[in-house]
Amino acid sequence: MIQTKKITAIVALVLGALALGACRGAIKKSPPIHPVLDMDFQDKVKAQMSSDFAGFADHRGMRTPPAGTVWQGQLAWDAEGVFKNEGGEYVDNPLPADEAVVRRGRERFDIYCAVCHDRTASGNGLVLQRAKVVAPAAFNFALPHLAKEPRLVGSKDGYFFQVMTLGQGTMPSYASQLTPHDRWAIVHYLRVLQSRAQ
Repeated sequence: MIQTKKITAIVALVLGALALGACRGAIKKSPPIHPVLDMDFQDKVKAQMSSDFAGFADHRGMRTPPAGTVWQGQLAWDAEGVFKNEGGEYVDNPLPADEAVVRRGRERFDIYCAVCHDRTASGNGLVLQRAKVVAPAAFNFALPHLAKEPRLVGSKDGYFFQVMTLGQGTMPSYASQLTPHDRWAIVHYLRVLQSRAQ
């Protein structure tokens, strides 16, 4: 009886040690045991690696995109969706700055932008006000005053369009929520806010 309890205890101890030894939580210098590979090892070429493929004479793993390749999403853009010209310079707003466009820009700004940037573009919207109360350490930054900061007042229209399209810093892209027309309309409205702030 005592012998059986000792054997049971030893077996339990060995199984427990094996179970703890199988955990990958610790840092080990030796590779882990792979009884089932489950695609742990795959033949692939990662960025900056050389390639053994006979078709690549330069043996580079990263390939130059073919001529005419466009990045994802660009195919759906028309002339309104381009924010830089061929020379890499930001473009001017292609929309006329008439009353209807500015009103549309204000409407879209109040819906999508004012929650963070405030209706006056001061950078102190409701999201940041509440975030500073709930998690002050996580939001220890300030948004720029879109209507007064000299860097933004002097920037080209295409810069604002680019930020709305691609996002910047903690601001996500709004390309899926705002059409190119609406993004350009918001740029016109920002220019109105800037002119009133001077």
